[in-house]
Amino acid sequence: MATEIGSPPRFFHMPRFQHQAPRQLFYKRPDFAQQQAMQQLTFDGKRMRKAVNRKTIDYNPSVIKYLENRIWQRDQRDMRAIQPDAGYYNDLVPPIGMLNNPMNAVTTKFVRTSTNKVKCPVFVVRWTPEGRRLVTGASSGEFTLWNGLTFNFETILQAHDSPVRAMTWSHNDMWMLTADHGGYVKYWQSNMNNVKMFQAHKEAIREASFSPTDNKFATCSDDGTVRIWDFLRCHEERILRGNYTDHMQPWCVSERGCYKDYIVGFGLGVIWWKVQGSEGIH
Repeated sequence: MATEIGSPPRFFHMPRFQHQAPRQLFYKRPDFAQQQAMQQLTFDGKRMRKAVNRKTIDYNPSVIKYLENRIWQRDQRDMRAIQPDAGYYNDLVPPIGMLNNPMNAVTTKFVRTSTNKVKCPVFVVRWTPEGRRLVTGASSGEFTLWNGLTFNFETILQAHDSPVRAMTWSHNDMWMLTADHGGYVKYWQSNMNNVKMFQAHKEAIREASFSPTDNKFATCSDDGTVRIWDFLRCHEERILRGNYTDHMQPWCVSERGCYKDYIVGFGLGVIWWKVQGSEGIH
């Protein structure tokens, strides 16, 4: 009997693959912990860093309220009385709007403390003319520009080679004049661009003051002199000297009138200078 000889059975090898889960057709929402981690990371232009919740002190509503009230309020007779209640928060105005009540200008509530990256003494602090930023001059010769609402620093500028001692803005809000411990004076524009530098004193300058017309300015120094300068020409016009002792160095100066009268403050008193006669009136 003939037997049918078939072909030998073939060997089939099935490779074993790892189990693949079925694809998700819908977006899987991250859990709460992942959401918190994603929200805390922000890109500041350089690297990813944690977001910080900053306390903001917004004084614009009170200023706007003052400007609105100024339209119809003649003086303190038309002012509304503010009661110690939360419902009167919207009626608060800046101290300039309550000149009849000096207690409104007393600051009794601590807000916050801001420190620079390099901790060093700060000798002078000035607001910018628009009131949005704060400029500080430190012993390292740096200018630090702070945000006036959140009080975080925005930029740092190496302005002087020695500690910054004096800083003042002109009355037209276009120029800022700074002086350092080495006796140098610098002119700055509102965008912090330095346009002029010269040496006004041989020793440290303590204070500088613009005249009402911004054509002149005065500086007082540890050398015991008060000098009057022409702003445009950077030329020294007059030197005010006095019989001062070692403990009577000028610390501050203020101009009154059209750069004719100067009031100089010392450690032991005040001297009033009249420029025409170059004589000090005590």
